[in-house]
Amino acid sequence: MLATEILLLLLYAAIEFAVGLFFAWAFARMFQVKLSKRKRLWIATAWAVLGVIPTVLGINGGL
Repeated sequence: MLATEILLLLLYAAIEFAVGLFFAWAFARMFQVKLSKRKRLWIATAWAVLGVIPTVLGINGGL
């Protein structure tokens, strides 16, 4: 049971990271700025961490 929860959390973190990469790409396109690969990865990491924290703490938006 615990292993399943950990795998699901890792999957969720990977999805959040992918969304963060998309967000960084969209931000750069929208504001016509050039972001280095390192900056895009930092944005994606921050997005993933902020997205996973509520799940880890058990805050699920009242669902």
